[in-house]
Amino acid sequence: MKKRILVVDDDFSVRETLADILRSRDYEVVEASSGAEAVVNASAGKYDCVIIDLRLPDTTGLEVIEKISGDVPKNKIIVITGYASSDMLAKTLEEAEFFLLLKPVDTEQMLSVVTKIIAQ
Repeated sequence: MKKRILVVDDDFSVRETLADILRSRDYEVVEASSGAEAVVNASAGKYDCVIIDLRLPDTTGLEVIEKISGDVPKNKIIVITGYASSDMLAKTLEEAEFFLLLKPVDTEQMLSVVTKIIAQ
């Protein structure tokens, strides 16, 4: 059975690139472009890993994580961000029960973290 990954990013090119890379490694990938869509997807199915942008158009990745934590354990979540110096990043690091990757996302690093998460 394929492992399922939810990729959440409002930037179409980032989301598609990550999804394509994961699909090429034989993962089943579901995409979401907003926090609301991510919450719906997370509650509608089981995911082995979630990759989520810290900044979304309708909310923050941290707020989504809190909403989906009943469906997806925090240690199965990878947060990605391009804002390495923001206050939001500082808060993320304080609550780091999940993995954090900076944009542009290094493909090999992401795949390594996904493999580690799924193996847990």
